[in-house]
Amino acid sequence: MPSSSIGEKNVAFVVKKHLCASCGTCAGACPNGAIKMHVDKFGVYVPDMEQDQCTNCGLCVRVCPGHGFDYLEQHRRLHGRCEIDASLGPALKAFVGYSTDEEVLQCSQSGGFVSTLLLFCIENALIDGAIVSRWKPDRPLEPETYLARGRRDILAAVGSKYNPVPAGQSLKILLTEPGRFAFVGTSCQIQGMRKAEVAFPHLADKIALYIGLHCLGVFTYHFHDQIVHKLGLKREEVIRFRHRDKAWRGWPCDMRVEDIHGRIHDVDEFESRHWPRPYFTPWRCQLCFDKGNEFADVSCGDCRIRDEIKWFAEQGYELTKGLSEFVIRTERADSIVKAAIKDRRFVVHAVEPDHVTRSLGVAGKKLGLNVFTIVARLWRLRVPDYGVRFVLPPVERSWRWRLLRGWAVVYSSRYYVTFVALRYRPVRWLVKHIPHRWLGWMHGCFRRQVEWVRLGASCALEAVATRRERRTAGQRKAQSCVKV
Repeated sequence: MPSSSIGEKNVAFVVKKHLCASCGTCAGACPNGAIKMHVDKFGVYVPDMEQDQCTNCGLCVRVCPGHGFDYLEQHRRLHGRCEIDASLGPALKAFVGYSTDEEVLQCSQSGGFVSTLLLFCIENALIDGAIVSRWKPDRPLEPETYLARGRRDILAAVGSKYNPVPAGQSLKILLTEPGRFAFVGTSCQIQGMRKAEVAFPHLADKIALYIGLHCLGVFTYHFHDQIVHKLGLKREEVIRFRHRDKAWRGWPCDMRVEDIHGRIHDVDEFESRHWPRPYFTPWRCQLCFDKGNEFADVSCGDCRIRDEIKWFAEQGYELTKGLSEFVIRTERADSIVKAAIKDRRFVVHAVEPDHVTRSLGVAGKKLGLNVFTIVARLWRLRVPDYGVRFVLPPVERSWRWRLLRGWAVVYSSRYYVTFVALRYRPVRWLVKHIPHRWLGWMHGCFRRQVEWVRLGASCALEAVATRRERRTAGQRKAQSCVKV
């Protein structure tokens, strides 16, 4: 392989350093079609470079959020300033509510916010379509991203996909199709699109609305093999798969799998979402700070605010139908959501953004990034350049926080060790034959020792030099030494 192919002229170095976020933006941006996304031995989507077609133009590196994302500059570009609240990010308003469309509410995973908002935008000609993702009809354990233009297409994409989805590949569609569109994605996917707006200035006019999903991380595709094995099935026997479905016990949902024999397998939330996180989460997800998807126009997820859940119950709402909490971050999203509420598409209750901050635990995600950065450097791995560091305010830095930080590094190291070990088939075979509750118990034993990340309800920003700035400073210092 030529030396240039593993340098920073294309995204091959991002894959090599385990920095790929599986967003697919590089594939969508490549003018020569030299990048194809495929699932690698670690169970995540990564770009595959066709070296004979690659011209090393560097465009894929420019739009890649995996190796870095200029936090302060992007906030200034989008909002004209960087918000003081470093935990939740920009927040004009926040609501808890549910859709009044019963069909949407029944098939959605929470309150049906995303699908209902998209349908409202399409029906009122605010957008010409939306970029969404679904499981392939003929291969229900593989995702696909497509342009939805009508109700049927929107409903086919309901429910989150707790696996890496290269939704950024749709950049080609957005750049070539006439019209204005909405884009629905996780934090890394929207960060990739925001970087693409800088590389393709006219893209900002093509995307009328970014809808962000609150995301703690996804699962590698090895997790599908684990679940299918526990159900006594083979992959080819699965005809329908949903990570979260209300059909069994309602919200907050359980996994549902249907096989070719007509049997339905319901898997409770502990078995399907809680215990797998420390074993099947991609390493790059640990290096992400953006659980609240703060670079979207509006971000949403399941409601975790206890007082709000209680309030809706007192109003007579059947909670098993689901509740969503969403944060409006830009003026254009505010006008669209306000119009949708006025049109009675939602039943909502306004909440303080601080309540969402605490329910999401966004500060813990950002503070935990410092620990995973230490882990990465111990294993001689590169970390993304964000240009900022998230820290606890001085008043919250207790002796307990300092004492547990060292143990947190030990605890967090096992995320990387497990991620690397599971690329080997014998290790995956071993994990398949360990009861899930044993794996959950082992995770709990570790986790109880590092609750320090919950001590801070907020975090503060510290600007740090980016890798390029450090390199430039080093070059200047070297040149001054030569002159002397």
